Amino acid sequence: MRVRRLKIRNFRAHEKSYVEFSDGINLIIGQNGAGKSSILEAIFAALYLGHGSFPRGYKDLNIRMGTKGFELSLEFEHGGKNYEIVRKSAGESYLKENGHILADKDSDIARWVERHLYPIHVYKNALYIRQGEIESILTDESIREKVLRKVLGIEDYENAEKNAQETIKELRREKGHLEGIIQGAGDVKAQIEESEKKLKEIFKAINELKKAEKEIKEKFRGVSSRYNELKERKERIDALEKEKLKIEGEVKEIREGLKQLNERIKELQKEIAELKKREKRLKDIKWVGEEYQKLRNLLLKNDEVQKAKMDLSKLKQELKGIDEQIKELEGREKELREKTLEYKEKVKLYRELKPLVEEYERAKQLLAEKDKYEKELEKAGYTRESLLKDLEKIERAKKRLNEVEEEIAKIREEVGGMKRLEEQLKENLSKLEGARECPLCKRPIEEHDEEEIREEYEREFEKIGKQRNNLEKKLERLTKEKTKLEKERQRERKLIRIQKTLEYLEKVEKELESYDIKTLEAKSREFDEVKNAAIGLKKEMDGLKKDVEKLESLKLRKRSIGESIREVNSKIETIMEELSKKGFPSFEEVKKRMEEIEPLHREYIQLKGVPSEIELKEKRLEKLEKEKAMKSGRAKELKEKLEEITKELTALEKEFSEEEFKEVEKEHFELSKEIPRVKAEIKGQEHLKEEITKHLEELRGKLKEVEKARERIKLIDKIMGDMKVLREKLIKFKAEAERRGLEEVEKLASELFSDMTERKYQGIKIIRKKIYGKERIRIGVLYQGEEKDVEFLSGGERIALGLSFRLALSIYKVRNMELLILDEPTPFLDEERRKKLIDIISQHLRKIPQVLIVSHDEELKDAADYVIRVALVGGKSNVEVESLAAY
Repeated sequence: MRVRRLKIRNFRAHEKSYVEFSDGINLIIGQNGAGKSSILEAIFAALYLGHGSFPRGYKDLNIRMGTKGFELSLEFEHGGKNYEIVRKSAGESYLKENGHILADKDSDIARWVERHLYPIHVYKNALYIRQGEIESILTDESIREKVLRKVLGIEDYENAEKNAQETIKELRREKGHLEGIIQGAGDVKAQIEESEKKLKEIFKAINELKKAEKEIKEKFRGVSSRYNELKERKERIDALEKEKLKIEGEVKEIREGLKQLNERIKELQKEIAELKKREKRLKDIKWVGEEYQKLRNLLLKNDEVQKAKMDLSKLKQELKGIDEQIKELEGREKELREKTLEYKEKVKLYRELKPLVEEYERAKQLLAEKDKYEKELEKAGYTRESLLKDLEKIERAKKRLNEVEEEIAKIREEVGGMKRLEEQLKENLSKLEGARECPLCKRPIEEHDEEEIREEYEREFEKIGKQRNNLEKKLERLTKEKTKLEKERQRERKLIRIQKTLEYLEKVEKELESYDIKTLEAKSREFDEVKNAAIGLKKEMDGLKKDVEKLESLKLRKRSIGESIREVNSKIETIMEELSKKGFPSFEEVKKRMEEIEPLHREYIQLKGVPSEIELKEKRLEKLEKEKAMKSGRAKELKEKLEEITKELTALEKEFSEEEFKEVEKEHFELSKEIPRVKAEIKGQEHLKEEITKHLEELRGKLKEVEKARERIKLIDKIMGDMKVLREKLIKFKAEAERRGLEEVEKLASELFSDMTERKYQGIKIIRKKIYGKERIRIGVLYQGEEKDVEFLSGGERIALGLSFRLALSIYKVRNMELLILDEPTPFLDEERRKKLIDIISQHLRKIPQVLIVSHDEELKDAADYVIRVALVGGKSNVEVESLAAY
């Protein structure tokens, strides 16, 4: 797995951060509290959020204060494919592979990461080394024990052994439960035989009851036929008698209604005659109503005249105010023209000065860059001449390094040839005894003395030994020279960065020569003055424009008011002309005439509704006459129907006997009760049959369950035996896994630690000892063949040992490790120890494809391939990628 991009939103101190990572060593740098470790925590949360080990309330604790929720987006490569994980504190999450969604729940994403990348305990204990853990694994026994148990898989064996023991306990409980089932079942076979016997008896009883039911039903059918026939006659007689009573009652009601109708008709006829007398008087005074209405309509015109006069007064007052405003605004129009001319002059000057201001801003930027580059060169302690001199020196060192490497390769080849020659001589010497010819010169053995041959071999051995010794000394000298030259070559990257800075400085100085900064500064001040003056004029012009716009609207309003005044005067004149034509000099004369005819008008109003009242009463009289005719017709119909009913009743009563009906009804009732009783008894027997059948099935099932339980007990006894054997083997495997794991970690850590200390130490020793009755894992180092305690080491050597041990654990757990994360590996280290750590990172961590290091230490930039700077600005973490060319 290699991390490529990380987007953070409202997570801890990060409001909106975007981080890109490269292969090689990625350094995340910044002051304490800036939010560096939060980037690593965001990567961890993106991968494993939703895992059961995350504490409750984790999301709420990590949401940036004052925001509703956080969002994390992590892009990474794995197995040649591109992946993206998005996590939102609100719960909206997904995992994509090459753009296709694989999972969309927190827990499902965490499970995928554990299955396809790293289990969470491997990530936390092998890939991710937190602050202080490099040395704490040496000094803190509990941390060392915990990490080793996880990495070596000891906990897995212990959990497996514990699970085996729990399984045995569970099987014992199950066996006890099954034995209880067998004991509780009793003699199931005897119970089955008893139930089968009862079932046969029930079948016999059901058959007898069904036979009796059939006989009762046949008898019931005969009785029911006669009962229904008599019942129909009785119901018809009762219905006819009921209908007869109803008709007699209705006839009585109709007679009463006819009597009341006759009385009401007489009253209406009398009322209509009286109303017709009043109708004659209405016709005589009809002219009063018409004249009074005309006078009233004419008097309403007086209200219109009074309202028109009030409107006229208001319009004249408004016109006076508008004239005053127009006079004032005409003066402001002139002021606007003057301000507009002045504003145009300022804008023209503003445009002329703007290019000079832009030049001044560029000059200020160049001065800031010049100051920055001069400070960087001063900090590095270089001049152009000394820098070029050191670069030439490094070029010579690189050239010499190539020559030395070629010489070393040749010497190693020569030494290898000498070793092969020595082996050949040894082989020939072993073949000398009993040989027919000399293995060296190939002459017959008789021509030599055997002792002479041995002396020749010894001289040859001595000659080769001296040559090889000289070559090995030369190889040692060249190897030391190579180490020095490699250190010299490592300075090249830093010097190239400084050279780039020098080039930037020269470029800036050259560009600055083309600027007259004092003149530009004066023009910049003039530009600001012109700009402020133009802004002030623009505000004044905007205010004047609004006033001038009002002038036109006021002139329009003045014309509109003039039209309204003319319309109102015209309306008043029209009304007064109409009054004169009607023969009235004033509205007072109209009122006087209305008072004269007022008594007659009141009488007219009282009589006005008489014609309508006459019409209404005549319609009501007509309706009563029709109702009287209908009731008379209905009375005749009911009389005829009553005669028919009486005739039918007489005939039915002759054919019906009440005594016979009661006897048949009684027999019908008793038989109807007997049938349900027999059915209920049959149903009861059927229910009992079902219960016994069900109980029988349960007993047969219980018999099978008992037999199954006996088989299961046999299987449990066998499994318990196997589990005991497995538990014993797991205990042995755990001890062997721990022994082999510690040996391999010791070997890996020894190689790394020996390399880091330039072979000063031969390696490390991991020993398990009993201390106060409890086993503990202790770490020691081998120095000149003797085992030394960790306290023997210097501070830098302890860091080297801690890093070697952590790297060894990581390599052991993840064989093809692509990613390593270090969080603040330099706490409490002095300058020399920090330099040593830089060498360790440069020489050894480059073997890992991608390394993420978080630190506040600026010196680590010399070992980095990619630098990411984090700073706290206004309470927010600010992330910037720094180009290495800037150093």
